[in-house]
Amino acid sequence: MLTSRAGLLSIAHLMETLRLAERIDAYFPQPKSNRGYKPSEFFKTLILMQHEGSFHLDDIRHLQSDEALGSVLNLNRLPKATTLGDWLRRMGRQPQMRDAWVKVNQSLLQSALHCCKKVTLDIDATEIVAHKADAQWTYKKNRGFMPMVGHIAETGQVVAVDFRDGNVPPAQNNLAFIQQCRQSLPEGCCLSALRIDAAGYQTKIIEYCDKEGIAYAIRAKLSATMRAQIEAISETDWQPLYDKQGKRVCGQDTYRTSHCIGDYEKAFTLIIQRKAIQGQASLDLESEDCLDEINQGGYVYRAIATNRDTLSDCQTVHWYNQRAEDSENRIKELKLD
Repeated sequence: MLTSRAGLLSIAHLMETLRLAERIDAYFPQPKSNRGYKPSEFFKTLILMQHEGSFHLDDIRHLQSDEALGSVLNLNRLPKATTLGDWLRRMGRQPQMRDAWVKVNQSLLQSALHCCKKVTLDIDATEIVAHKADAQWTYKKNRGFMPMVGHIAETGQVVAVDFRDGNVPPAQNNLAFIQQCRQSLPEGCCLSALRIDAAGYQTKIIEYCDKEGIAYAIRAKLSATMRAQIEAISETDWQPLYDKQGKRVCGQDTYRTSHCIGDYEKAFTLIIQRKAIQGQASLDLESEDCLDEINQGGYVYRAIATNRDTLSDCQTVHWYNQRAEDSENRIKELKLD
C-alpha cells in the first residue's frame, strides 16, 4: 500500500512522544458511554486533518480512505464529520474547556521552551472569512470572525487565543488578552517583552508594561501632535537606517524623541521612521486621529513606541519588524499552509 500523506507520520510520532493523548484525556471530559470517542481521538483527528491541509470537517474522508496511513497509525476509529461538529459545538458551550486547553498547551510549551525563563509575546488579530449565520461584518468588509492570537517568538508556538466576532475592533480588550497570555505560560516562565501593532497603542497597556517590567515595541498612532513634531524636524536631524548587516537602507531614515500618551505622565522613546515614496503616492483620505502612518512631502512616516532605551534606532526597528515573522507569518501558516 502507498500513501501521499507520509508527512503525517512525523506529526503522529511527535504526538506520541509528547504523550499528548494522555494529557488531553486527563483534563478534558470523558464520553458518557464506552462506545463514545475519547477527547484525544477527536484531537488527534483534527490535528492530522489540519496538517493534511483540510479546511472543512467533511475532509475527514481523506484520512478515512487512506488505507496505508490508517494501517501505520492504527486509525481504526475515526469520527465522522457530523460527530466532529457535534463534539466541537458541545465543547464550545462549556466555559471550563478553556482551562483544560491551557493545561494541555502549557505542557507543549514547556516541552519546546526547555529551560527558557523569559519569552517575547507577539499578538495580532486575524480575519477568518465565514458564511455562518452568526458571522458579523469585519472592518475588511467581509463576514466572519476576528480572533486575537498570541505567539511566543522564541518557538513560534501559540500561547493563547481569544475568539472574537468579526465586528469586534482589534484594539478591544487587548490588555486583558496580554494578561491571559501571561497566565497561559508554563510555570517558571515569565513574559519579558511584548510587540504589538497600532491596536496596542493604548495608555493602559504602556502603563501596565512599565509597572510589570515588560519591554515593549508598539506601532504608534500618528496624531496631530506627532504630525506637527515631524514637520519641525530639520533635514540634518534624520539618521540613516542600516540593515542587520550594517548596510545603509536606501531612502529610509529615523529620528528619536520622547513622547507621552494620554494622561500617563511617564515618557517613552518614540522612533519615527520615514521612507521615500516610490512611484505615485496614494491620497490620504482617512482621519488623522487614527492613522499609523502619514504620507507627506514625498515620504511615508511611521513611528514605534518603546521603553528599550538601550537599543539604537536601527535595532529597535529590526526588533519590531521581527514580529512579522514571529506572528503574522505564523498565522498565515496556521490558516493557509
